Amino acid sequence: MTNKQNTRERIKEEALNLFSNYGFAGGSVRDIGKNVGVRESALYNYFPSKEALIIELIQDAKDNSVGIELLTDELLDYLSNPKVFIQKFVDVLFIHWNTELQKKYLRLILIEQFRNNKVIDISITMLINDTIKIWEMIFSQMLNFNVIKKENPQILAEEFVYPLFMLRLEFFAKDSVNLDGLLEKSNSHIKYFWNSIKK
Repeated sequence: MTNKQNTRERIKEEALNLFSNYGFAGGSVRDIGKNVGVRESALYNYFPSKEALIIELIQDAKDNSVGIELLTDELLDYLSNPKVFIQKFVDVLFIHWNTELQKKYLRLILIEQFRNNKVIDISITMLINDTIKIWEMIFSQMLNFNVIKKENPQILAEEFVYPLFMLRLEFFAKDSVNLDGLLEKSNSHIKYFWNSIKK
């Protein structure tokens, strides 16, 4: 990574720190430059405007939400036992959502989604849509293997993921996570959901 690329990444990192704590309006270009160690005017060599900076951060949040890469070979080995697979994949999701980067992205979007922004459409759904698509694919496969009742996989995915995402909002928007409370609620959801769809 060149010095210019490194500085650009540091600017993004500092902007995310400020915007996720104080919002777009509360994080100034001057503060970003000061914390990175570059003049305010030099920031415009990397980003043409403050708006361009938040657009890139929101795109990064979307690109880093949840992708197919979370379905590792190790995880897929559990597919023969669907209930265990569901539990293991939820564990992977929680580990992913519990990273500092994901917590900052979540806070940024929670702060900015209701701001009147003409430059970019910011919505919490951008963090959930990819997760729903993955679970829709998983439930489709379970239907193909005849291990769950015949239901619309998209509806199953939505009904399964939305409560998990509410747990994300409840637990991961904070700096410290009450893991016992989180696991108790998620295990209860998984058990109830699995019992309602299994054959």
